[in-house]
Amino acid sequence: MNKVFLNKGLLALTLSAGLVLTGCGGSSGGGGSSAGAGEEPVTSSYSEVDGPLDAVQQPLSEQLLAPIVAGTAGTPLEVPVSCVSSFVVTDVLDVLDSVLVNLDPDTLQSDPAALFTGSAAGFQAAVTELAADLPIVLASLAGESCSSDSSGGGESSDPLAALAGTPLAPLADALAPVLAMANGGGSGEPPTPSVLLTMLSEAFSDGLQTILAQDPSGQISGAPVLGGLLTTLDTALSNLAATGVALESMDTDATSTALSLTLENLLNGLLIDVVPIGFIEEQAGQGTIISSQIKAGTAALAGLLGGNFGSLPSGGFENPVEDLFGPLSDTFLAGLQSALTDGLAGGGGGSNAVGFDALLEALAPLQALLSAGGSAGTGDGLTGTPLDILLTPLVTALDGGGACPLAGSPLDPLCSVATSLSDALAQGGNTDLLSVLQGLLGGLLGGLIPA
Repeated sequence: MNKVFLNKGLLALTLSAGLVLTGCGGSSGGGGSSAGAGEEPVTSSYSEVDGPLDAVQQPLSEQLLAPIVAGTAGTPLEVPVSCVSSFVVTDVLDVLDSVLVNLDPDTLQSDPAALFTGSAAGFQAAVTELAADLPIVLASLAGESCSSDSSGGGESSDPLAALAGTPLAPLADALAPVLAMANGGGSGEPPTPSVLLTMLSEAFSDGLQTILAQDPSGQISGAPVLGGLLTTLDTALSNLAATGVALESMDTDATSTALSLTLENLLNGLLIDVVPIGFIEEQAGQGTIISSQIKAGTAALAGLLGGNFGSLPSGGFENPVEDLFGPLSDTFLAGLQSALTDGLAGGGGGSNAVGFDALLEALAPLQALLSAGGSAGTGDGLTGTPLDILLTPLVTALDGGGACPLAGSPLDPLCSVATSLSDALAQGGNTDLLSVLQGLLGGLLGGLIPA
């Protein structure tokens, strides 16, 4: 462990000074948050802290999540997906960038203390912004706008009031005292960023567990997109809490590990759970054929932050990010955007449901379509499973002898799936494409073929 033994009390004092939430920052980053006229969106571009992870935030927001938001346009899912995704991309990754922007690999070993003292003010500001935005983001799940001017429930100035009377109320109940303390309520000094992140994480997890316990049918946790939004938020707050502890302890090894894990889990949450690739795989019952390759790619990307920062790319993150994000955008997201648009069309039409009830009502037809695999539900798909939503654009790209769009990327192993299915289609006849797919799973999943 590379631990710096200095006056940590001084660092904690620096971090805690002035940590009172004063509202949302307004100029923070974005991914397409929606707000009404005259309202200031929680996020308006992809980043508020200039740092090396801007190279991750911009394509994640504009290239990968934008099609998902577009697929929900005009439905009760549009604002929550845009708002929560933007919060995770901007607020969470800005916390990491507030540390990384002060990292100098050339002097890290000789003067590791500079990383922590230089990061203190920026880290505090980023955590303050995150804590101020969190209740507004949660209110968006109940039908409120993603705006710092949103009152979140009638005449109340508390955005969490919008969750009252909904299944998400336990989140508001758990978070309210923590946010009140962060706002200067109660006695004593406001908590340090590390303590605040830990309290927010514990409160969010407690509230979410209560929600799940009151939802035995899995209507919330099992819903595509929505379940992923909640679990991604939960994991991100937990990882940030560990990051805060490591930073406040002035431990470079632990800080490096925490930053790497936060980025890896955040990418997996967004690319597999919010983008409903994991849900589709679960419905298909053929194993984690696509998400396993995504996880391998995100682990390699996030690993560049690990190892006591010894693997940081000299040319920045642009090339590693494009190697992973480009192929994803060009293949699987095309089918998903269309599926979201089709699945949400008419969802809740003619209903008087509002707020969170309208969100759940809109998700019902989407869940049915993704479970059936779109046209696969009629027997017209490639394999007759929900995986056809993801595989069809990939196989189509190979028609006419084109190159596999995943070739040379972290998702390259999936080229064998696309090529085999394309070859089988070219042979015509009554080829069982599901059998072809199942024959490839052993190599992709290490022999862990689902029963």
